[in-house]
Amino acid sequence: MRKWVLVAAVLTVAGLAAGCGSPAPRAGAPAPQAGVPARGVVPWADRPAVPYAEPGPRRLATDARPCRPPDLRTSRGRSGAGLGNTNVTIRFTNRSATACVLLGYPTVAGISASGATTPLDATHGSYFGNPGPPADIAPGQSAAVNVSGADACQAAQQGRHRSYRRLRIGLPGGGSADAPPAPFDAICGVSVSQFGVPADQPAGPRSSPLTARITAAAIARPGEDLTYAVTLTNPTATAYPLRPCPAYEEYVVAITRPGEAAAGNHVVKNYYLNCRTVHEISAHGSVTYQMRLQLPPGLPAGVPAKFVWLMPGFTGPGTAAPLRIGT
Repeated sequence: MRKWVLVAAVLTVAGLAAGCGSPAPRAGAPAPQAGVPARGVVPWADRPAVPYAEPGPRRLATDARPCRPPDLRTSRGRSGAGLGNTNVTIRFTNRSATACVLLGYPTVAGISASGATTPLDATHGSYFGNPGPPADIAPGQSAAVNVSGADACQAAQQGRHRSYRRLRIGLPGGGSADAPPAPFDAICGVSVSQFGVPADQPAGPRSSPLTARITAAAIARPGEDLTYAVTLTNPTATAYPLRPCPAYEEYVVAITRPGEAAAGNHVVKNYYLNCRTVHEISAHGSVTYQMRLQLPPGLPAGVPAKFVWLMPGFTGPGTAAPLRIGT
């Protein structure tokens, strides 16, 4: 895996999944104006942060025999979402008596509710990176692969779907293995990572119990500041310290046609919270922060957009909100 940092909304990437999460409900009050935070709102801090990067993988032995379908038991890992992309991780546990290895990229087919199988033209390289380094899989150990789609193309925004009940993963050594039943929408295309062994990834940042809710106007204009508010809530019985000061990521993706995000249709920024004003979020308490994101003048106007806010490593809160780029 690779990218995923603080987004002013809730995205449980257990199910941003993980999913990029469902759009949070809007509060009735308008977002605070730039430079004039509402009463009780922590002012925005202009403290840019370095984008979060996953720890690099280690090189491990890959000289075992190729894994065959009878060697493997499949299960679903967590789902996730980010910058208009969606993902599901499929795990392959070695249930044989000897080590085997899965190297390279799989092929992917979708299986409909009727049992019909459709090969999917999967692009090599997932937005979410590889789930771990390539490595021999000892008996009882698991490898995984990321199968990714998207939810920010026009077809998806128009309510169109190309869903499959389960996925069939072609193995590098021959044969295939079916993932457990779960819907996968390929309407915006499909990409896949290489196989990797998650257990051999260095540990990421600690998870956060916080949840987030975003309050923003429904329309933003190119070249102007998008000023909004994010409320972080601590549902636990213990105060949550803001030391070290958490960073967050915010982004807006203008939805025009698939594949255009890289051509200037999006803006991504990373900042730190204003930790000089608030040092912790009390047990069962909430804190509302003013947020500000300057939209580039060249952002396409008159189109819907995906608007997201996340915390580092996608182990904390994140949320999305509907937004339209006005003229």
